[in-house]
Amino acid sequence: MIKPLAHELHDLYADASKHSQYQSLPVFVAEAIGYQETIDQGWRGDTPRFNYIRSRRAPAPGEHWADFGANTGYFTLSLARDHPETQFTAIEANRNHANFITRIAEAFELKNVSVLADAVGLRGIPSLPRVDVMLHLNVIHHAGHDFDREEVPTLDNFGSYAVEYLKALRGCAAEVFFQMGSNWGGDKSMPLVPVTADVEKLALMAGYLVDSDWAIESVAYPERTDAGVAYSAIDHRIPQQLNARSIDLELLSGQLAELDLNKFPGEFYRRPLFHCRRGE
Repeated sequence: MIKPLAHELHDLYADASKHSQYQSLPVFVAEAIGYQETIDQGWRGDTPRFNYIRSRRAPAPGEHWADFGANTGYFTLSLARDHPETQFTAIEANRNHANFITRIAEAFELKNVSVLADAVGLRGIPSLPRVDVMLHLNVIHHAGHDFDREEVPTLDNFGSYAVEYLKALRGCAAEVFFQMGSNWGGDKSMPLVPVTADVEKLALMAGYLVDSDWAIESVAYPERTDAGVAYSAIDHRIPQQLNARSIDLELLSGQLAELDLNKFPGEFYRRPLFHCRRGE
């Protein structure tokens, strides 16, 4: 059974679509069937974000979590395995990747996992299940390309769309872990904000959240440690200032300078990771 499952999973994983070969395989799956996909953790890492999210807000028994844009389910499956009394819904538009999650959930009898194989855009958000926590990691900057093309016909439309979209998410999630890219549709020729403009990037993305009535609880960035890459929250005063729309640029610039994000290749690790609660 092991080899056929591994071959089946590989075919679903490496389907040559835009977002294939993107996530790591959950550790428990790799250990059980001896199958792994290689991801360059130096450029983009799932494990550091997973460890930070779980340390900041572990799933509780009886809660319902959603993973929006779940890809091949690293976060959904890893959390579901460790927290069997919490319900998880993976929302994934790519049918092969949705089937990848389903096959693992079936093979490992993860009865707390359900999969919604659908491209949910702005107008579909009200139909989503109401959840305690939503993971919304690196999805929204693809609006206008991978989904909601009519809603975001040009880069100039993105800001107002993002606020409307994030307001809609408040209707179905009490908390959100949110991250987004700085290039519209992942296209480097169409930046929402320059890749290395970290202060401006944080202010822009925080502005989308605050304008949508989300209260920012924390902002995390990666650091290199002896054990690899780890995310940690920056100075607690900064989220307070972001929520108040009054930013101490000297404090913010100093914090980001200390992180030295230039030591990470590419753009991915320069994306702030927000933890937010639904505003009143």
